[in-house]
Amino acid sequence: MLSLRTACAGAALTVLAVMATPVMANATETAPASEVTSTSTAANPPDGKFHTYLDIWYQNECAAWPTDTASWGACKNTSASVWNLRYPGFNDDVWVYCNSNYGGAGRGIYNGAGLPDLHDWRFGTGGSCSGEQMWHNIASHKFVNLP
Repeated sequence: MLSLRTACAGAALTVLAVMATPVMANATETAPASEVTSTSTAANPPDGKFHTYLDIWYQNECAAWPTDTASWGACKNTSASVWNLRYPGFNDDVWVYCNSNYGGAGRGIYNGAGLPDLHDWRFGTGGSCSGEQMWHNIASHKFVNLP
């Protein structure tokens, strides 16, 4: 009987531990209170564009594109953070690539999601840049429907 109580108590603790584990949704993060800027989801509702910034936490915008862009020009390989503020609907997600003309490895970013510090993110597998850090390493993007 004692082993049954021990087993039940262990199972209950396991359930509590799983329920207390934080879950990451999409690719969004929240800035620590000391790093919150005037740029927030509430302050920046969808505008139909994909934004890239020269600094982390969405500071010093380099460009904002409403369409697919095969070459980021002056913003190529300079991004420290990105934010997908497309309008919800068809092709509202974005796929970023490490090479111009939609080449090399890529990574998807859901509609409404921002990546405030690209040091923390890597490209997927396939092609050049496979598994490499996205920091200062994005050159083009396409709007897509992610699963």
